[in-house]
Amino acid sequence: MHCVIVGASHAGVQAAVNLRAQGYDGEITLISAEKVLPYQRPPLSKAFLQDTLPEQRLWLRPEAFYQQKNINLMLDTNVVGINRQSQTVELANGQCLAYDDLILATGASVRRLSIAGADLKGVYYLRDHQDATGIKQALPKVKKVVVIGGGYIGLEAAASLRKMGKEVTVLINSQRPLQHLTSPGISDFITALHQQNGVTIVTNTMAVEITGDTQVTSVIADNGKHYEADMVVAGIGVQPAHSLASGCGLNVSNGIDVNGFMQTNDPHIYAIGDCVNFAHPVYHKKLRIESVQNATDQAKTVALTLCNKPAPYNAFPWFWSDQYDAKLQIAGLSAGYTDVVVRQESEKSLAAFYFVHNKLIAVDTINQTKSFMVARKYLPQLPELDKTLLADANIPVSDIFTGAPQACLT
Repeated sequence: MHCVIVGASHAGVQAAVNLRAQGYDGEITLISAEKVLPYQRPPLSKAFLQDTLPEQRLWLRPEAFYQQKNINLMLDTNVVGINRQSQTVELANGQCLAYDDLILATGASVRRLSIAGADLKGVYYLRDHQDATGIKQALPKVKKVVVIGGGYIGLEAAASLRKMGKEVTVLINSQRPLQHLTSPGISDFITALHQQNGVTIVTNTMAVEITGDTQVTSVIADNGKHYEADMVVAGIGVQPAHSLASGCGLNVSNGIDVNGFMQTNDPHIYAIGDCVNFAHPVYHKKLRIESVQNATDQAKTVALTLCNKPAPYNAFPWFWSDQYDAKLQIAGLSAGYTDVVVRQESEKSLAAFYFVHNKLIAVDTINQTKSFMVARKYLPQLPELDKTLLADANIPVSDIFTGAPQACLT
């Protein structure tokens, strides 16, 4: 038996690790397009960018681990095609690898700017090791940075760069940071946090041109203003990397379509991680989730399936983001909420609980770890809670959840 895994980020590596842990004794080939050992992505915009995390601590596993577990790790290798009939993958060097089962962990690719000047020297993205390394190498000559985008990556990069003494301006093409991801109260808290640390936040503003001869000198926005910059960091989102899947006729819709066992419409091909579109067992709708937690849990699901211990995916989503001294922790998905309850336990902490009528569907917390942990425990049951009690910071949050009736989201 031979399992080929395409993609060696969190999902792909964890799939290989879990296959061995579950007793898979066949051959495992793990293919990475990158030249470096598989690594953690979250620190790229935080500790690694700030140069407070040594590179060797970035690796998901040391090189010797793959040898010890008999995992054939192929670095700097691109897969260019899949032949479902012969059950082979074609590599860019012309080699073909036969598989019994194939796992696609191709992740997501960064969205790139399409404005004039986007190809100038000094314009960066922050998705992979090469991106982060390039930014770090350029920083000694940089004083002013314009960050384009108000999502997690843009804000984390802004916080890191500001902590390193750079003048940072963030241009956001919406009314507030994280607009599509969180409530106004959380956005306001994050905005104030950045402003207190010296970052300029400009909302309702779109970058329309990047100026400079060969090196970036400024960003022109649709408000007519020029924002001086020695560096531009664009964080405008990602898109699922599913060209291999669509190219061989697999079903694709906002990602590679899979069932609860991470299986595609080809019984010998599976997909996991950021590239996957799946029906969530709690929210009862198809979702594509970009998170380390999701990648890790789907890797467990596919390993169990291939080791004849099938158990459908039933994990509940959670995320985190570190900015300055604020730890933002999220459990659940707040899209479609009808009501939000704010719980503030101190000036430096905040929690937003999202409801569909009386059913709790998600929570965002900032420096409120207890609220996050309790909510995360009960959220899969979509509990019905007393909103008045929840907003009262004098009542222990665990007391509010204990004994709360469970609900079903229809």
